Amino acid sequence: MNRREALQRVAFIMGGAVIGANLFLEGCSRSASKDVEALFTKESTDFLGDLAEAILPKTSTPGAKEAGVGDFIPVMIRDCYNEAHQKAFLEGINGVDDRAKKDFGKKFQELSKEDQTKFVNTLDKEAGEFNKKQDEETKEKREKEALKQNEMYRVPESLPPHWFTMFKQLTLTGFFSSELGSTKALRYVKIPGKYDGNYPYKKGEHAWAL
Repeated sequence: MNRREALQRVAFIMGGAVIGANLFLEGCSRSASKDVEALFTKESTDFLGDLAEAILPKTSTPGAKEAGVGDFIPVMIRDCYNEAHQKAFLEGINGVDDRAKKDFGKKFQELSKEDQTKFVNTLDKEAGEFNKKQDEETKEKREKEALKQNEMYRVPESLPPHWFTMFKQLTLTGFFSSELGSTKALRYVKIPGKYDGNYPYKKGEHAWAL
């Protein structure tokens, strides 16, 4: 699965734009601020991997951490996010442990797998409510300034979505664009054969990687 196909899959799952999609496709690279650079430490990538794993845990197929999502996220933040999105993301990530201690009495990585799942589900719900409210409040402005681009890549740069929305997008993009995600979690044929519109489907089989 190439970058564009991974982004299309994530946009379909998330039901909206993928932050930094254009730059990800173009392979943009830029220097990182001191705060963004801190995301590249071993401690930070382990933390990001564990948080991503709570979204896509290992089952009969590899999870997000094994697929390298913790290492993928800092690169995307550095290369594809503008300053406003970076700031919103960093503020959110830096507040995870405080929020986990408030809700569960422990830092995120000290929580049981069950509580980690509950935690990210709460964040996901809050992110949806935040984004909906922001969309309603800025609808008229966004319509006037609508970019003449493919709808999947239209993102108002001045208004970052909830930080967890960005994190979830990065988790899915990193997973589906990884070798493990596209070959283990999805059915994959390196060199596809002829088109067969009648190919039999067995209940419970994985979707095909594009």
